Amino acid sequence: MCAAIASLLLPLAHASAEEPVPRLLPLPPDYTVPYQPAIDPVCVEGKLACVKQLETILQQKTAALGCDHHAVFADAYLTITRGYLESATDPDYFDKLERIDPLAVRHTGDRDDVSPSWAVAFQAADDESVTATGDLLLQLNAHIRRDNAIRAIEQTEGVLRVDGPMPQASGRPDHDRISDVLQENAELMSDRLAARYDPSLNDSNETLGMVIDPKSIYLLISSWREEAWRNAEQLRHARAAGGIGGNGGIGGPLYQAKLAEIEASAEAAAYTILAATRTTPEDNEARRDYCRSNLAPGTP
Repeated sequence: MCAAIASLLLPLAHASAEEPVPRLLPLPPDYTVPYQPAIDPVCVEGKLACVKQLETILQQKTAALGCDHHAVFADAYLTITRGYLESATDPDYFDKLERIDPLAVRHTGDRDDVSPSWAVAFQAADDESVTATGDLLLQLNAHIRRDNAIRAIEQTEGVLRVDGPMPQASGRPDHDRISDVLQENAELMSDRLAARYDPSLNDSNETLGMVIDPKSIYLLISSWREEAWRNAEQLRHARAAGGIGGNGGIGGPLYQAKLAEIEASAEAAAYTILAATRTTPEDNEARRDYCRSNLAPGTP
């Protein structure tokens, strides 16, 4: 599993620091994916107010966390949310905002009934048992590889596709534009995290066989988002095959089998990241001292 995760980034492991953050070319979506209505939809009208509300939540959460190990992911998500808002204010940037907004408001780190991959990430942050890179990767893994496929793409209205003929109904163009937002904000996110919490987040250290810098973090996120999209397509086919009865067909065996596969993969990756990013009390103390010296009080 360690090699599998690292292999996503090997082409960038020795890239020059002066090279720009790479832009991945998207693969075409599955145009046979059927339309299915949303399950417990959030912000179905697709208004920017939903994401502005998320920004406020993340600002408050990041400020309250201070130098806590949970702050790294909250702060990273805040930077990306701000980048999304900046792009979304251009009325021509996204085709349909409702395909994007639910993705943002789904994931604020709620601990109620968390999945195994989130449980590993939360426990590691509680125990202060991993490096800052470990905290970031653990929560990115749970957020993207688990949540995005299930809640943010497949079960949400219009993110995977809207009702109507394909390929026009596909939500993939907007999904790829979110990747553009990530690409455009990867360096800002890494620089901000390193300046506020731990310089090792952007010092080209090697973890899981990859060099940790904006290029590798962006490529990892993009690779995981591609995986999440393909898993969501398979989930949608399984839900359609399972019928509409019984909570939208979610109880069907095909759907449950795919859910179990996604959960198991995210959990296995979490334990791999956990093992590879263990820290020491001495390094934790240095991390706290650095953060306290560099984190300005007030709303981030």
